[in-house]
Amino acid sequence: MNNQDIQTELIYFFFVSFLFLFIIGIIFRIFSKRFQFNKRNVELYGLLMNMNNTSLISISAITIQYLFVVFCTISFHGMNIIYLSIILILVLISEVVIDHFKGLPVSILIALINCGAIHIVYLLYDYITYEEFSYLLLIVLFLVILFIFLYDTYNLFRGINNVVVKNKYLKNKKYTL
Repeated sequence: MNNQDIQTELIYFFFVSFLFLFIIGIIFRIFSKRFQFNKRNVELYGLLMNMNNTSLISISAITIQYLFVVFCTISFHGMNIIYLSIILILVLISEVVIDHFKGLPVSILIALINCGAIHIVYLLYDYITYEEFSYLLLIVLFLVILFIFLYDTYNLFRGINNVVVKNKYLKNKKYTL
């Protein structure tokens, strides 16, 4: 994959990210019109409103990393050093901003596992597409993609939970995911 292809893929990622943000904005707009004061709605709204800037930066980096891993998985272009660098930088931002140095090696290991799984998806897709089609390999490809989505969704919620637990303004409240 040359630099032109990587730049094109990153531009596609930015378009997908803006589309995702636009859809999330519409969903929040619809739900805010129907907002009622029940305990669950107030707790979620209060959780997001009581966060300081470092916590919001960490949650943003975690969310961007999740979107980027999903994008890399479904684009079938494999993993290269630039994508790996972007993912590791987002992991560093999300952990260092909230001073969670103890969890940094685990988060880096999880990111490397995700990158390895994305590369396996690419290799399987490339083999099925250009070498030999097999239903068994197609099922394995589907299961690996499902594993990445589930594993990364778990890591998304784990990261958000780490941010909530580390936030000093929310320590007295019982917010856990």
